[in-house]
Amino acid sequence: MANGVQEPAFFFEARDIYKEYRNHGNLQVLAGVNLRLVSGEMVAVVGASGTGKTTLLHILGALDQPSQGQLFYHGENVFEKTADQLALFRNQVVGFVFQFHHLLPEFNALENVLLPGLIAGKQWSELVGYGEFLLERVGVLNRSSHKVGELSGGEQQRVALARALVMKPAVLLADEPTGNLDPKSGLKVFELIRELSQTLSLATVMVTHNLDLARRMSRCLTLQDGGLHETRDNSKDS
Repeated sequence: MANGVQEPAFFFEARDIYKEYRNHGNLQVLAGVNLRLVSGEMVAVVGASGTGKTTLLHILGALDQPSQGQLFYHGENVFEKTADQLALFRNQVVGFVFQFHHLLPEFNALENVLLPGLIAGKQWSELVGYGEFLLERVGVLNRSSHKVGELSGGEQQRVALARALVMKPAVLLADEPTGNLDPKSGLKVFELIRELSQTLSLATVMVTHNLDLARRMSRCLTLQDGGLHETRDNSKDS
């Protein structure tokens, strides 16, 4: 506590993250990235193509491991976990939304939403109520029995968002989630993510090339020269 002001409660922290690809001529992608997250905040990560934004998200979500550095969740170093523990971490702590929805076409919308829970060994009866609640929150409950090919692009991304949230994660990682959508649909999906981040107390990290959307978030960071830097002139639009 400084000057009587309570310090924010950081529960998720990336510390001195480095990532090097040695099979590409020792290509240094990340060089000392530091990031702390608070529940309920929404952080934008912007930067030129090829600077390592997706690589950073993959490390934050334990889909990839850094060459050097640590990732802490409630003070525990994530990368000291076993492979099985890491899989559990990805399933229960982190939700992912990608530029392409990655829904399975043979299943309907509700089945796609419930898949992470079913994979985790939960029963359909345990999941269906919350899955339908999420589909209602993202505005596509009336499309729950429709297969992926019967949904519009915006509807598919809304279903993907509901799927990312069905395990009630603490962290939502979104990689260009509006990139394949028209501006109107993209804005609707963004507003949904922002609303759900606040109401569900998620810490959200979103990679985007859309600077207008980035300025609407709690913080905007630029990934440049391997590190994260506060983006200047980050006027917020509420």
